[in-house]
Amino acid sequence: MAICITFGAHEFTSQLQGYENVTAQCQNCGNWSGRCITRWPFFTVCFIPLIPLAMHKYKEVYCHICRFSQDMSMRPDVESQGPGGHGQGPPPGGPPQQYHGPPPGQQGPPQQYQPPQQPGYK
Repeated sequence: MAICITFGAHEFTSQLQGYENVTAQCQNCGNWSGRCITRWPFFTVCFIPLIPLAMHKYKEVYCHICRFSQDMSMRPDVESQGPGGHGQGPPPGGPPQQYHGPPPGQQGPPQQYQPPQQPGYK
């Protein structure tokens, strides 16, 4: 009789309470896709979490694009946006884009492409 027992580790993640609407800039790729999460690793036996591998939950800023994570204590800009903080959110997307006409040097309507004529061919 053979018994197969699997061992492993699993991380339980969730959004950090109070920081649900906070979006931060990733320090690795520069995208505004950083979210505040809690991460708690567990030792598993047969896919059942038994023993936590940390004494407390890790609080991190996580970028889902490049999968970079950084501890919240290293990000005072993000901590100031949380509960009790009076920080600002991400900068707005900028002023609305407007059409200002053709670029300098182009005057009048656009010209249609005319293929060059070959001599003696009609």
